[in-house]
Amino acid sequence: MFQRTRDRHVLLLTDFDGTLSDLVDNPGEAHLSVDVATEVSAIAKLPRVTFGLVSGRRIADVHARVGSAAAFTAGLHGLEIDAADAEFRHPALEVVRPIVASVVARARMDLAKYPRVFIEDKTYSVTCHVRGVHPDAIETALDRFVEIAAPHVHAGVVKFLAAAEALELLPSTAWNKGRAVNWIRDHLTPRAARALSVVYLGDDRTDEDAFAVLGDDDVAIGVGERPHDPAIDWRLAGPASVGRFFRHLTRLRRHPPDRL
Repeated sequence: MFQRTRDRHVLLLTDFDGTLSDLVDNPGEAHLSVDVATEVSAIAKLPRVTFGLVSGRRIADVHARVGSAAAFTAGLHGLEIDAADAEFRHPALEVVRPIVASVVARARMDLAKYPRVFIEDKTYSVTCHVRGVHPDAIETALDRFVEIAAPHVHAGVVKFLAAAEALELLPSTAWNKGRAVNWIRDHLTPRAARALSVVYLGDDRTDEDAFAVLGDDDVAIGVGERPHDPAIDWRLAGPASVGRFFRHLTRLRRHPPDRL
């Protein structure tokens, strides 16, 4: 991987939950460890490296947890993207806003009887988290969430997206993390002083869409046991390993050896 990218501009893109931060029962409690935050800050300052985040969270939520290190931030699986000099908002967002509000209200009422089920309202999407829920209740809780949203799904306005111990309802479009990676790459390429390689890190099935758009000069890094994708070039154990990888990459970019 280091040989593949050593003479190129690196667009380093990473998911947040499960990649930079450990997965937690309540998404509001997720945070970067001190070690990972230090390495993110260091690598984002390197010349010939552009750091960005591609998350299922809202952009403002990601900024609150990572700070200003990212030159690009994609939220809602790429349905919203911010850069210093540009932004993207998918037109489907405002269409689904009242639907999401309705589903959130009903889900919070109906699923309150299931301890540790967490309904995450992201304005334009809603996720039912069942991490930490008693195994006997998980299927029943998710089935009820599906029932609540089913009329809107059948109407073709929204769709379900399965994640690790969670089920999300979001706009029914073909836009995904892969499309977001291409948008960011296309925006950055004319501004990069040399050829560009994408290095993408992710831990979930949604990140497979990003892996799918990577080419021969790019690098796909899976984090944790998932995703199961033949496109993955490397695998790291978890966020702590990601921090160590960033440290190693920073060292090599600052002081490249004569040969790798």
